[in-house]
Amino acid sequence: MAAIAFDTLKFARKLKAAGVPENQAEAQAEIMAEAFLLNMDALVTTDYLDARFAEQDARMDTRFVEQDARMDARLAELEARIDTRFAEHDARMDTRFVEHDARIDVRFTDLDARFARIDVRFAEMDGKFRLLTWMLAVVMASTVIPAIHKFMA
Repeated sequence: MAAIAFDTLKFARKLKAAGVPENQAEAQAEIMAEAFLLNMDALVTTDYLDARFAEQDARMDTRFVEQDARMDARLAELEARIDTRFAEHDARMDTRFVEHDARIDVRFTDLDARFARIDVRFAEMDGKFRLLTWMLAVVMASTVIPAIHKFMA
């Protein structure tokens, strides 16, 4: 921790010059020096803040990577299921297209509805991620601003 240079002799001389008795001026100078030393541990340095921000960034990066991996796995699973279903539907259409044209149209309508629900869920997830991002920003701001204010005060 960096030391703050406090000249007790200079402080005491200025107090004496202002008319404070010598014993009282010396006592006040000693008390001020002790106060500076005691409060050194409470100071927040830019190095400390940089380290804390770097930790927070690393945690956020890790969480985003984990979320991306989970979302990629879910999307891959959904794509595989959709591909499987399309393959099944293609096979059925190849053999029964002429006979079951109306039923196939109904199934495509059902698939469109399912895709629409999936689109809605993706939109909801996007909204939740945006909300979480803003919430995280508010939490960070509510933590950092008081720390900076305390540092600047």
